[in-house]
Amino acid sequence: TLWFRLPADLKPYILTKGFVGLDGCSLTIGEVTDDEFNVHLIPETLQRTLFGARQVGDEINIEIDSQTQAIVDTVLRVMAQNK
Repeated sequence: TLWFRLPADLKPYILTKGFVGLDGCSLTIGEVTDDEFNVHLIPETLQRTLFGARQVGDEINIEIDSQTQAIVDTVLRVMAQNK
């Protein structure tokens, strides 16, 4: 299990059991807190990606799942219109 700091601007898009791209790998999100989230990695993923060599404090690329982004943005826009 690896934990990552959750950038505030990405918080609406990081959902438990959702998807996130980390350094080009599409992964399922485990737990989400106010400022962190985690993913659970199997040994195969650790061997075939850079995650097995990562150190605490390393920077990674985070990409939001485009379908999640579209749904969240649509729901927020509809909610704002209904106020």
